[in-house]
Amino acid sequence: MEIKFGIFDHLERREVPLEQLYEERLRLLEAADAAGVYCYHLAEHHCTPLGCAPSPGVFLAAVAARTRRIHLGPLVYLLPLYNPLRLVER
Repeated sequence: MEIKFGIFDHLERREVPLEQLYEERLRLLEAADAAGVYCYHLAEHHCTPLGCAPSPGVFLAAVAARTRRIHLGPLVYLLPLYNPLRLVER
């Protein structure tokens, strides 16, 4: 039996510029990918300090551009905020 490790995440607001927040998280995920972490899942939050990635798909696309093997996916989409057909196509 093989054990696989993953990361559950949300981009919480800290006292640093957003550019730095995103860059630090992207570097963390590059390191996780290199270390063999199996997956990364990002939660969607709005109107809270946990919501610095208002579009999980856009952030995950940035992660995909900088990683090779790690599996990526959103944990939650707030369905009432989306057009159903466009969300299904994502």
